[in-house]
Amino acid sequence: MYHGWFVVGVAFLVMFVNYGVRSTQTVLIKGFSNDLHVGRAAASLPFTVCVLVYAFLAPVTGRLIDRFGPRWVMVGGAFLSGLGLWMCSRVHSLAGLVFFFGIVFGVGGNGIGLVPSNTSVAMWFRRRLGLALGLATMGIGFGTMILPRLTGMVQAHYGWRASFQFLGYAALALVFPAFVFLRGRKGEGGGDEPHKDSPVLDGMKGGGEGRPAGLTLRDALRTPSFWYLFWGFVLIVVALYGIMVHQVPYATDRGISRSWAEWSVVFYGATSILGRFYFGRLSDRTREKKNALYPACFILTAAIVLFFFVDRVWILAVFAAVFGFGFAAYGPVIPAACAEVFGKDNLGAIFGAVTTGGALGGAAGPVVTGFIFDRSGNYLGAWILALICVLVSTLLFSRVRIVRGEVDRASHG
Repeated sequence: MYHGWFVVGVAFLVMFVNYGVRSTQTVLIKGFSNDLHVGRAAASLPFTVCVLVYAFLAPVTGRLIDRFGPRWVMVGGAFLSGLGLWMCSRVHSLAGLVFFFGIVFGVGGNGIGLVPSNTSVAMWFRRRLGLALGLATMGIGFGTMILPRLTGMVQAHYGWRASFQFLGYAALALVFPAFVFLRGRKGEGGGDEPHKDSPVLDGMKGGGEGRPAGLTLRDALRTPSFWYLFWGFVLIVVALYGIMVHQVPYATDRGISRSWAEWSVVFYGATSILGRFYFGRLSDRTREKKNALYPACFILTAAIVLFFFVDRVWILAVFAAVFGFGFAAYGPVIPAACAEVFGKDNLGAIFGAVTTGGALGGAAGPVVTGFIFDRSGNYLGAWILALICVLVSTLLFSRVRIVRGEVDRASHG
């Protein structure tokens, strides 16, 4: 069996835990905010700090992956993540949660996040890159579907502190598969040759005839396409994380029981699994991989409009199903688009820098949403802002162009 599929399996597991943990905040936020006597905006602070740490360290993590490979980055990330989450169960102040969840788990989460996972998968695949990334990022969907529900069950019986212990053990369990199945610095090639009709030969190093070189991070930063991807990712994640973190509080405020509100997280996690597979395959079949983002943006727009009218369980369930399918596209399509637009020679550093934009959006989204709620007493203004963010990001993604061939021709001109 081609070893690249084992790498996909490890990436699936680490994203299952990492992004499943992030999704549990919508389940835990009321518990520890009431216990620690803080408002919802303040209770979002550990999550915000975590995402900010992720934002600033993502390019560094990408460079480490490019230079040393993913094994030790993921092993260290899993250990730190488990330690930080377990220690959250011992804190008695918001500052303690900010340190252990925001900083310790934030640093560890970089080692088991999108950048090392998707970059390690991209090292092993060319023609079927979208499919491989889609399967790997399905871990996000399964994690989002399963971990919040399990965490809610643990919290219901033993409290939010026990929930953090449970999540810590889940993160520590990743050390073994990361150490055993991740090998070498890069994929050894073979088993996944590029299709003859592909407009760009993914994964090829520069120097061969007709093979465009991959850009360096410095070169990529000089292109408009990088900044269109960067700011598009910022805005879309402002919308996504603002909704995801506050979905359960919003639903309960609208008269829906806490149990059904938590089940809605399971619903969007389930449909996101289908969405990641669908959009991963779609990116392989479109002329340019970014084209797979357009239907996703349309679906998200429809979901946010529906969110305005949530006041019954069936409306919440429909929203969650549509929302989950739409937001799933960004996991496989953004890294695939980065590989196509800029090449794979320095994909870890470039994708890490683009991911910084998504992380900044993720840091801002929950706090801005909580701030709007605290000021106005409702979420209406926050959902209008989310809708605007999705529409503007669609425009920015449409401006992205494949640039690595142009840079290669210029360098040989």
